[in-house]
Amino acid sequence: MRSGNLRHRITFQHKTQVRNGETLSYQWLPAVSDDNQTMENIPAEVLTGPGRELTAAGASHAEVAARINLRWFPGLKANWRILHDGSIYDITGTSTDRTGRREWRLVCKAGVSDG
Repeated sequence: MRSGNLRHRITFQHKTQVRNGETLSYQWLPAVSDDNQTMENIPAEVLTGPGRELTAAGASHAEVAARINLRWFPGLKANWRILHDGSIYDITGTSTDRTGRREWRLVCKAGVSDG
């Protein structure tokens, strides 16, 4: 992987439960990797594809597919989400290179989401 391609900065977030008095809610916080590093400002290559428009429940929604490549690190979870340039991407698929220890190749989508 060429370092010049990693010109974007992303932040991984995970959903956590927060108890506020008697109410229980969810909040997105910066994720932490297996080696206790906060997953913010990570160098990555973000490649967005063409968008599409869907209609659900009588409303029109936009969705954009993206492929995000970054250096490999242990502990990536598929239920995390990614922030990049004001957009929120849900991880829909993960794969690695042939050795499994050099890079992550993430398939993501932005747009229609549950949170």
